[in-house]
Amino acid sequence: MLPSRSAVWAMYVSHMFNEIYLFIHLALIPVFITEFELTLFQVSFVATVPTLIGIIMNIMIGFLVDRIGARPLLILGFICQALGGIIVAESWSFETLIFGLSFIGIANPLYHNSGLSTISRILSGQKLTRGAGIHAAAGSIGSSIGLFTLSLLLAFNRWRLTYLIWAVPTLAWALFLTRTRVLDQDKPGRKQTRDDGEGGSVLSRPFAFFLILVGLTQAGSSVITTFMTTYMVLGRGISEATASLIFTAGPLISIVGSLFSGYVGSWMGDVRILFVTIGITGLSAILIPVMPTTSLLTIMFVCFAFFSCTVWPPINSLTARLTPTEKRGLAYSLSQTTYQATSALAPPVAARLIETTSMSMMFPFSFMLMLAGVVFLKRVPMK
Repeated sequence: MLPSRSAVWAMYVSHMFNEIYLFIHLALIPVFITEFELTLFQVSFVATVPTLIGIIMNIMIGFLVDRIGARPLLILGFICQALGGIIVAESWSFETLIFGLSFIGIANPLYHNSGLSTISRILSGQKLTRGAGIHAAAGSIGSSIGLFTLSLLLAFNRWRLTYLIWAVPTLAWALFLTRTRVLDQDKPGRKQTRDDGEGGSVLSRPFAFFLILVGLTQAGSSVITTFMTTYMVLGRGISEATASLIFTAGPLISIVGSLFSGYVGSWMGDVRILFVTIGITGLSAILIPVMPTTSLLTIMFVCFAFFSCTVWPPINSLTARLTPTEKRGLAYSLSQTTYQATSALAPPVAARLIETTSMSMMFPFSFMLMLAGVVFLKRVPMK
């Protein structure tokens, strides 16, 4: 296997490990409300604070990737992730819980800016779109593993073990990255042969409109992702273990959705596939609360999860296509910062809306955010 191909596959595996904790704290929101005696508004900060920490780190990490390369930041990210998992597992108060989740929040931009910039410097064109699909699928595998582990342990009321168990292989992967040589090629200043995105400013007009699109659509998705298990438990009377299991179906189907988007997008075009997937995601969101049975609700949530994950391969591909190669780390940090900022702000706003109306109001709120995002998609060049 060529060194460049080995580096790409190392990033796929890294993404899998990075996403293991991704949805666990969201699935545990009903548990946190009971165990730490929180209001819905207070518990919304479980999603918001780690994201805000990631935002603060994002731009700095983007600059560092372009200057010192991916390896040291990847290693630091997995150490932070494992440390955060251990702190959460041993948390005795809401404050220590947030403290541990914040370390996991730091790990997210450390990986994504490093991993995505590495892949985009090696792959191009249709290969990049397909590679982005495999990359997203690998992340979905990781988040599915984490949620499946949680579902098993919740049955025994041992949710903390989920964080503790996965801290060990995460540290082992960090150790592997210190020893492997497959990332040695990704040095700052290494010449890359690319026919797109060369030269110019990072924040071009099309890329600015693209960032607004990313922010709005991901804000809409984050509302449902954050409160879906809470809606199932408090709004539909489903047990916590069953709600967690249903929620696990989302990342599982996302594996297929990511591969679908990567391969279909490679011939359909990134902008076209993005328009279709955002539209179907919004439609699925608005239909979830009208499903009369748990089975139909599960089917519609799976549909939402399938199409909401399909936006990431074209988003990551377009980020590369709309920005200069030598500033790719900064470009991905801007994309991640925009997504994280709106995803951090949307849940508290939705929580206030829910507290003054009803839980089902989060679905039309999510739909309107996605619809607004589609407007800006028209400003992104097709080719």
